[in-house]
Amino acid sequence: MINQDLIRALEAVPEKKLRLLELAKELVGPDGKLDMDRAVARAAEVDAAVKEARAYISETEKLKWALQRLSGP
Repeated sequence: MINQDLIRALEAVPEKKLRLLELAKELVGPDGKLDMDRAVARAAEVDAAVKEARAYISETEKLKWALQRLSGP
């Protein structure tokens, strides 16, 4: 029964769109390469987006660890 509850809880978690991915698209020039001038001009946004992505990674790792503990050895 706990597996069913866990599945329902996970299904209720909203999709997360990381700003870093959207920002990366905006910082690419017509040649497909990172436009460093754009990136530097938006450095504060880039830093905030990287922090958001790192926090997401950290929370995902914690969830993975918790799920592994629930599933047993």
